[in-house]
Amino acid sequence: MYVSRQLTDKCKRIILSVFVLLLLSGTLYAQNISVTGKVVDQNGQPVAGASVLVVGTNTGALTNPEGAFSINAPGNAVLQFSFIGFETLKEPVNNRRVVNVTLSEAAVSMQEVVVTALGIKKDKKALGYSVQDIKTDEIMKNKQTNVINSLAGKVAGVNITQSSGAAGAGSTIIIRGGNSASESRDNQPLFVVDGIIYDNATVNGGNSGTDGVTKTATSFGNRVMDINPEDIENISILKGAAAAALYGSRAADGVVLITTKKGGEGTMKVNYTSKYTYSKVGKVPEMQSVYGRGYFNQAGAFSDFTMQSWGNQNTGTVYNNVGNFFQSGAAFDNSISLSGGNSKNTFYMSASNFNQKGVVPSTGYDKTTIRFNGDQKFGKLSVGINASYAISNTDKTLTSAGLYGGGGNGAMTALYLWPRSDDMKHYLNDDGTKYRMFAGLQDPSADLENPYWIINKNDLNDQTKRLTGNINTSLDVTSWFNILFRLGYDTYNTGSYTYIAPGGAVLDLYQKGRLSKSSNNYEFITTNLMLNFKKTFGDIDLNLLLGNTTEATKRVNQDLWGYKFSTEGTISFANIVNTNKFLTDNTTKKRMAGVYGEFRASYKNIAYLTATGRNDWSSTLPIENRSYFYPSVSGSLVFTELIPKNDILSFGKLRASWAQVGKDADAYATNTYLWSPQTVNG
Repeated sequence: MYVSRQLTDKCKRIILSVFVLLLLSGTLYAQNISVTGKVVDQNGQPVAGASVLVVGTNTGALTNPEGAFSINAPGNAVLQFSFIGFETLKEPVNNRRVVNVTLSEAAVSMQEVVVTALGIKKDKKALGYSVQDIKTDEIMKNKQTNVINSLAGKVAGVNITQSSGAAGAGSTIIIRGGNSASESRDNQPLFVVDGIIYDNATVNGGNSGTDGVTKTATSFGNRVMDINPEDIENISILKGAAAAALYGSRAADGVVLITTKKGGEGTMKVNYTSKYTYSKVGKVPEMQSVYGRGYFNQAGAFSDFTMQSWGNQNTGTVYNNVGNFFQSGAAFDNSISLSGGNSKNTFYMSASNFNQKGVVPSTGYDKTTIRFNGDQKFGKLSVGINASYAISNTDKTLTSAGLYGGGGNGAMTALYLWPRSDDMKHYLNDDGTKYRMFAGLQDPSADLENPYWIINKNDLNDQTKRLTGNINTSLDVTSWFNILFRLGYDTYNTGSYTYIAPGGAVLDLYQKGRLSKSSNNYEFITTNLMLNFKKTFGDIDLNLLLGNTTEATKRVNQDLWGYKFSTEGTISFANIVNTNKFLTDNTTKKRMAGVYGEFRASYKNIAYLTATGRNDWSSTLPIENRSYFYPSVSGSLVFTELIPKNDILSFGKLRASWAQVGKDADAYATNTYLWSPQTVNG
């Protein structure tokens, strides 16, 4: 009896010990461990930005540019690896502290979605026209402060032309060549940012006779430069008329759709980027150094009353005027962003600063931007707000020409004409007065202005302040009916300043100096209401879009300029008599209203048909002709869905489109003007 009880107690202790061991084992097994590893593709290249998620939890991480990751997970967890374009992979941890995986490329996705007109997302295979999509990683590969330059060489049929290499110089973008021969048209596409039309004008304040607004006289930036490239998520290029037909006459030259970044669910993310760029003039024109300043006339007589360099052979110092004129350029580019959110709301905030020193002394460009994007859901109602502010400053100089009708020249013109036997840096006398090579031999207006005088004595600059914002609301009335409304506002002011110092190589009228200040104000307000209907009947999908849009544009340009300062050294309009001061004021207003519709039908994954129509009413046209209509029809057939699967042709599509688009007139272009009588040739 005693032995039996003893054995029973012993068994109980053994069972209890086993239970405790199992419990401890399970506890140890479930403890989190630090798991690191690397994610690569089938070629062994790192996959940056891949998502690493602990299955069944909200714990996740992203791979860095080297494809590496670090995450805390239970030893018995399963990690899920995913990235766009790759098959999702699940890998058990099995108490390993290092987990390396290789992702396989996903089969060619026929369901690729692209952003089209009015921000509508569509399957790429359904399109009957050409749309090219550029993701943020492509833009960042050769990040430029002007996002247009980042598109160079990436989009077929698109030509990018940078106006110059000067700091803050703008660029133009032309899609499939120019469509208008009108002098006032620049043939550039319509820019739309987050569904709102975004002005990309190259603002030239004043006029060529007051502040050198011609593109050959100095450099100007295009206004898309106000966008921080780090904020861009995606760019879609709508090339054909059918692609852009829903935007009406504003899109006759194509459309560039820019979508900025938004926040996402999960832990708040902080992203900081910093970039330093060094630049220098790599090659300058070859300048002869054998002969000095001068020339021999037909009689063989020598004269050095010239800027030409065909005189006697150089026996003294030969100056490298061109090489010594340029300086090393540098640019600092810093950007920081915060993003996050949950299932109900998301946010994205960013700030950036770009500061560039040009290779031409006294030139530079700096830009500061701030952006906020936020979304909030209230049941079936979604509300989004986008707002951005940018301020930029450009310091520049007259380059190839002086002010129209004022005489003088630009720095680059004189730089390449200056003889190497003379030191171009010698532009001031010992007493601080201006050094003139031919003083007493000719009037100052006949001189070739010294480039160092131009960059050190004259002053050209401009500043642009821009505020852009929009509010968008979306209401899911039913599962097949949605209402979307957008209100957009875009405004900026560009102020230009030009000072021509007294004593320059200009006409006698302006020998005592010139001053110009101009202001260009732009304001644009737009509304957009869209009704979206979607129904499926068996294998047929039907979509109907009906919409209304309004636009109001206002530009105000003021230019104040004058000449001949009364008191030397005081740069002010108050120092110029009233008879030598001039003010011009110009206001331009334009309004447009439009209604549009789009019908889409598709059969399985085989055939797609889209028809659109838009009617606009423009205030710039006569009342009896201010209404005009734009239709388009496009279709596509995925013929590979009709043939047996094979290893030769994975995807094939036939597409065709027809569209009719055009342009209205500039404001007041139809007015009749009358000039006072002029005398021509006596």
